[in-house]
Amino acid sequence: MMKTHRMKIIVGVGIAALLLSGCGSAQPVELPMASAQGSSSATSEKTTHVFAGKMVGIEEVTIYAKAAGRVASVHYDIGDRVEGNAVLFDLEKTELESSLQMAKADLAQAKAKWEEAKKGTRPEEIKYAEAGWQQAINKYKDVKNGKRPEELVQLQAALQSAKTAYELSTAKKERTQTLFSQGAVSEQALEDAQAVVAQAEAQYKRSAEELTLAKAGVTDPALQALEANVEQMKSLYDKAKNGFTPEQLAQFEANVQKAEAAVSNAEYQLKNAAVICPLKGYVSANNIHAGEMVNASLPAMTVVNTDQMYVVIGVLEADIARFTVDKQVDVSVEATHDKLQGKVARISPKADAGTNTFTVKILLDNAKGHFRSGMTGEVQL
Repeated sequence: MMKTHRMKIIVGVGIAALLLSGCGSAQPVELPMASAQGSSSATSEKTTHVFAGKMVGIEEVTIYAKAAGRVASVHYDIGDRVEGNAVLFDLEKTELESSLQMAKADLAQAKAKWEEAKKGTRPEEIKYAEAGWQQAINKYKDVKNGKRPEELVQLQAALQSAKTAYELSTAKKERTQTLFSQGAVSEQALEDAQAVVAQAEAQYKRSAEELTLAKAGVTDPALQALEANVEQMKSLYDKAKNGFTPEQLAQFEANVQKAEAAVSNAEYQLKNAAVICPLKGYVSANNIHAGEMVNASLPAMTVVNTDQMYVVIGVLEADIARFTVDKQVDVSVEATHDKLQGKVARISPKADAGTNTFTVKILLDNAKGHFRSGMTGEVQL
């Protein structure tokens, strides 16, 4: 009797490397069929499925500086082990420290003004404001009433004195000019004499104008200006006597809050000059060196946690029912010749539009560090 032959089908679905960002996948690939000779008995054989995928670290993070700056020092390079909260690199801090000191000084000044405002105006300040108001009143009255006869006499005498000084200085300058032309005095002596004449002439003109104004009386615009000054000094006196209004006190408080915010921001910027690693793992990319400028929009380093690994595979619709979360599966890693068990950790609820496959992540323990991101793992069911 002829022996019957049965074919055992092994199907493998290969996918390209799946990055943690979710980019990149490939169409499933069917592996060649392997034939096996079976007996004529009615026993059935299970079909084995193999799904090939790329291995990735359980966590991977790209590190950016939070602000642009010059790199002061770099503490880790590619392949280095990094613990969580370790400082990966530092930016220069001189300008940031100066900004913080200035912000603290502004805050101290704002607080001092606020405290002073809450205490109210000191008695001596009230007296000073009152004296200024009274002085403005007296000046307004004097100008409005005009100069007294004795004051006019004084102005006339001042004019005569200024005229005499001007004439004497002019005569002295002329003598000095003559001596200079003869070479008897220096050029500096001539310049000094000319300066004295200019000063005496200016004083003479001022005295003449004051006497003329005193005789003519004050003009309306000048009197209105003095009256306005009286009102202004009265307002300052009332403000000193009554203290600050609630609105003004609120403004002082707001200035303090604004200064506190500036200090907090400066402290934040200084703290961010030390760029911290948020997870433990290994540096897989380093794009910076000491002395270079970094930009907040460009990646500086990449750190991957490989203490546990994912084998990321793509599964067709016909096979997705084989996978359930927490299911144990066999995994082979050809690069390290390891065979171990993994656990289904993640199953995508939606098929990839390009490959029509569902992403499945198989979790593996990598405490010994044998496996690296990018290796190929085969999941067998």
